[in-house]
Amino acid sequence: MLDLTQLPVVDVHCHPFLNRGPVDAEQFTDLTAFGGGSRQYLEEGGVAVTDAVHAELQRVKRDTLYFRRMLRDLAAFFGCAPELDTVLAHRNRAVVEDYTSYVRRLYAEAGLTTLVADFGFPLPMLDIEAVRAELPVEVVPIFRIEPLIVDLLAMDLPWAEFRQRYDDTIADALQHKGYKGVKSIIAYRTGLDISPLSRTPDQGYQALDGIRRGLGGGSMKKLRDHLLCRALELCIEYDVPMQIHTGMGDFEVNLVYCRPAYLMELLRFPAYRACRVLLVHTGYPYHGEAAYMANVLPRVYCDVSEGIPFAGHAARRILSEVLEMAPISKVVYGSDGYALPEINYTSAKLGKQALGQVLSDLVTDNMLSEAEAQEAAGLILSGNARELYQLD
Repeated sequence: MLDLTQLPVVDVHCHPFLNRGPVDAEQFTDLTAFGGGSRQYLEEGGVAVTDAVHAELQRVKRDTLYFRRMLRDLAAFFGCAPELDTVLAHRNRAVVEDYTSYVRRLYAEAGLTTLVADFGFPLPMLDIEAVRAELPVEVVPIFRIEPLIVDLLAMDLPWAEFRQRYDDTIADALQHKGYKGVKSIIAYRTGLDISPLSRTPDQGYQALDGIRRGLGGGSMKKLRDHLLCRALELCIEYDVPMQIHTGMGDFEVNLVYCRPAYLMELLRFPAYRACRVLLVHTGYPYHGEAAYMANVLPRVYCDVSEGIPFAGHAARRILSEVLEMAPISKVVYGSDGYALPEINYTSAKLGKQALGQVLSDLVTDNMLSEAEAQEAAGLILSGNARELYQLD
């Protein structure tokens, strides 16, 4: 297997976090888990979260292969047994002694140099400079459009002012506040089946009017579709990438309409062909669709976050299947890490291991030379992202 341990890593998709101090086993589990085992999910369904139910939820989260892998990675880092309480005792001691120094050592071992972070989660938004002050790596902020849409809807503005404030806020974020790209999670709200004809301002006007008058008829979808189209246009104007969530997410995602293929009609429309679009999560488990799109649509990219690390041992298969069709120069590594630095850490370790295995297989199969495989590793782990976000 190729040894990629010394290569730098740009985590092209994650979320910002601040030092939470020491955490107990329950907090650590909740803060590092994927979307399963949600207390909120059960409570909204009228299920009383008794001690027995609570224990069930904790067990569900700890029984994923991803969680077991993370414990093993941290145990190796600390030189201790891979048991949750033991690992946390070492982790909490390091956090109390010097949080930033701990994260520096953690990320140095994984080679993490840069976090490209969607500041639209958590809410309220964290201060960019506060996050940068605590993290000993480059932090690159991305602007999410959905919180802006919520804020503007609450203002009860006429369409002309609504549209102007939307444009001005995004432009200001990109021009003056250091944001390096735009993101949408419309897959969570109304799905990815977006017609490029939604770009007409008349649709925005009609949709907002329908919302104001309570007419229904898909007015909210029409508005969100129009505003996504406008965000793509602004990304072209300011020469930044657009991230679009595709594929899996927590239990609220519109799973039926989250497949990357739903974006084909929109992204191949002539008005949007100049936009560099990152298919976040590569649409996992529909990552083959995203890889194909990255092949036939010159400015579409695949971000392998979330499947890595949360799908655990599938990391190798995901990368292998993405590389079946996606050009090497169009695949970027990410984690979807959030809340605690350990997610980004174990994801980078797992991502390097899986990528090394996949590229070694390709060398064995005479698809790549060893030199080409090493070059591919450098591009996927950092080079493609640095070029995409113009970080050098």
